[in-house]
Amino acid sequence: MKTKIQILEGYPEKIKSRLELRESKRRKSLPAYINGDRFELVMEDLKLWRVGTLKVSFRGGNSALHKLIADTASQWSEYANIKFDFGNYTGNSSFRSWKVNDTSHIRVGFDQEGYWSLVGTDSSDESIVPDGEISLNLQGFDQNLPSDWEGTVLHEFGHALGFHHEHQTPAFTCDFDWDKLYEYLAGPPNNWSRATVDHNLKQLPGGGLTYSPHDASSIMHYSFPDWMFVKGKESPCCTSRNNVLSPEDKTMASKAYPNAIEAHSRIDKRKKEHLAFTIKALGDAGNDVKSNFVKHFDFLEKDTEYKNFLKGFTIAESADSKSKIQS
Repeated sequence: MKTKIQILEGYPEKIKSRLELRESKRRKSLPAYINGDRFELVMEDLKLWRVGTLKVSFRGGNSALHKLIADTASQWSEYANIKFDFGNYTGNSSFRSWKVNDTSHIRVGFDQEGYWSLVGTDSSDESIVPDGEISLNLQGFDQNLPSDWEGTVLHEFGHALGFHHEHQTPAFTCDFDWDKLYEYLAGPPNNWSRATVDHNLKQLPGGGLTYSPHDASSIMHYSFPDWMFVKGKESPCCTSRNNVLSPEDKTMASKAYPNAIEAHSRIDKRKKEHLAFTIKALGDAGNDVKSNFVKHFDFLEKDTEYKNFLKGFTIAESADSKSKIQS
């Protein structure tokens, strides 16, 4: 099989192992339905951030690079009611630098292998990435920017906001040629096991996600070569590289992070109900699964940053009610 070398996005082994261990523990401990909703839906819902501003730090790179990344990633905020705080408070070129035991919501690095980001609040789950570990990686950006760097930044920050790969949408099944994929991706430079291939490419369960019809132009859709598909170039999942947000990306971003206080209150209430049910279902077990949910619930109850965030709605609505994005 004569092909161009294809390097696919994937987590470092240590992070992938931690994610698998956490999910295994949760599935053994929790029922298939939580407060009437499927287990998957509850877990994915909790990956969407609740705060209005996400702090971002950089480990490596210079101010010029930080500004390029910040300006590009902030395109999401034009459609999602959530902002990135890169630390440039004074308007100069001073961006937030990574430090030991860093607790920024998103911690960007350039020295690990590949391009990847944890999904949403996984970036703040200490069982997956302890304080100080990088949660989003852009390998080599501090040495040389690739030609399609803007698309990569938008894609990875889309993951950081809680969005999954579009080619894994429950709305459509991509016609991957699995035998070819398993054979090819098992070799260098990817060296993926069958389980890793499935994790990154298999369709996600429909009961666990809010999703739109398949959008091949989504920034969250991989660009795959035609040989990966049974139908080749005729496959609906065979698409050129996407480097800008699609119309559907913008719509889904506004639904995930709505600019209407009623929608935010409804989402927040649902999260608390799910968490309360989950904690009760775990009983008196003093395990790390329960403690993680208790910590999440306590955060929702005491989060003063979120209360200040909600106050901003009143100010914004009185200034210009027409600016609302309806969920």
